[in-house]
Amino acid sequence: MPASFSNPAARMEIKIAQGHNPPHNVHGITVVIDVIRAFTTCHEAFLGGASHVYPVASPDDAFALRRDYPQGLLVGEVEALPIEGFDHGNSPWEIRHTDVRDRYLIMRTTNGVAATLRARDSRQVLVAALVNARATARYILEQAPPTVVLVASHPTGDEDVACAEYLRTLLGGEGISLQEARERTLNAFAARKFLDGRHPRLRPQDIEMAASDAGEDALVMGFT
Repeated sequence: MPASFSNPAARMEIKIAQGHNPPHNVHGITVVIDVIRAFTTCHEAFLGGASHVYPVASPDDAFALRRDYPQGLLVGEVEALPIEGFDHGNSPWEIRHTDVRDRYLIMRTTNGVAATLRARDSRQVLVAALVNARATARYILEQAPPTVVLVASHPTGDEDVACAEYLRTLLGGEGISLQEARERTLNAFAARKFLDGRHPRLRPQDIEMAASDAGEDALVMGFT
């Protein structure tokens, strides 16, 4: 009997959405993307040995959850700036320089976390940034879902759309190269405030990390 081969990407419907309200995708995989900076920060935390990241909708929710889990680290931002009373901002650079081994993070962010909390009606929800795009695409191709929704969580930002278009390329669709996605991240409007020195907690290193590709060391991150 002759061997046969199939291309899982040819059977997948790939959609790109933008904003905080992902479309229904009950039979497929939804990938929520936040390049600057939430899921770059999460990826750095998991590389550093963090055990969980708990997304919450507001600073008050974060403080309430820490009362139940006093060892949790509060991480997040409002309008990109660290939240008063939190341990860290939404900064991959800060997390890289923090001992997070076996710790869990309680995270509040404006875009990525907000969209993730609204993406529960999918067969599976993944979160991604440019840093782990290749690992995420490889996992999706292995799962071969009928539909994939790539959610650029920043409602107006180009960096998340660029990552979604790069992911679509990796999944076998029409899109852009890694280099193009990197350039659009570095030149995104959201990156400017990190690069112009306007605030000491908005570091250019965060943007350098957001525009990076972890390659074979990258992790696939899921939301349950």
